[in-house]
Amino acid sequence: MKIEQIKTQKNIDLSTHLTLHIQTQADEFISVSSKKELIDAVKYAMVKNIPYFIMGGGTNIAFKQSKFSGLVIKNCYILLKIIKETSREIHLQVSSGYPMPLLVSETVEKGWGGFEYQKGLPGTVGGAIYMNSKWTRPVSCVSDCLIEAVLIDSKGVEKKVNKDYFNFSYGYSSLQENNEIFLEGIFRLQKTDPALLYERARQSLLYRKQTQPFGVSTCGCYFKNISDDEKFNAKLKTNSAGYLIDKCGLKGFSIGNFQVSKIHANFIINTKNAKSESKDLLQLVSLIKQRVNDKFGIELKEEVSYFS
Repeated sequence: MKIEQIKTQKNIDLSTHLTLHIQTQADEFISVSSKKELIDAVKYAMVKNIPYFIMGGGTNIAFKQSKFSGLVIKNCYILLKIIKETSREIHLQVSSGYPMPLLVSETVEKGWGGFEYQKGLPGTVGGAIYMNSKWTRPVSCVSDCLIEAVLIDSKGVEKKVNKDYFNFSYGYSSLQENNEIFLEGIFRLQKTDPALLYERARQSLLYRKQTQPFGVSTCGCYFKNISDDEKFNAKLKTNSAGYLIDKCGLKGFSIGNFQVSKIHANFIINTKNAKSESKDLLQLVSLIKQRVNDKFGIELKEEVSYFS
């Protein structure tokens, strides 16, 4: 079959695929379950010259409009394979569509250390690499164990790169700027006592539950933490965006179905857990940014990815 003849679904409601349940419809939608299908779907969008994006677990995503005029590719490419094993470590090939909660549980159970502090992290491996998802107690990033990866470049061609290519930093990877797509990666994990890994994972999850909204409709931390320079200039003791929002008295504030969490102010919750209009979300986000700017002279930057 020619690339341009790939069958897609038309006019699909995305709200059930998004953890924030934003009311949005995609012109075209396709679910892929293999590397070839994922590459072909990207090439299909390129051939048709239409916008597209890859959706994993539907976290860290927001829409500015009720209709996306392009192709949404739901990434269900799931692969986990041992590439190399020694007495001390495992080299594991993991696909971009692999669910992070499943990966953490499986590696902890097998005594493969590296992902245990990400217990409770939603989404997929691809999204976690894109955001360089992190945990701070202790500091642990999904990218820490990465050795090399396979990407789809801007022409729809496979490309092998090493870890340095991503320029990883706090909450950042180069994928956020070059629009290349993470297909799969090789991760180096350390053989460790499963009981120790389980306890680390348990403590991480417990802390998340105590300090963050849990079991509700949210897309994770909405804003990036501020830089050290911004913290210094504003004479603050923390980089936390949630702290700034809290000090503006916005915990619990809502517009429509969207509310600033009463537990952690850097989380926005869909209180109705139902399809909700993006205009209310965007209005709330705008108000938060204005209040923080007025009080601290700091312009918050969103951590979520917007599509329109």
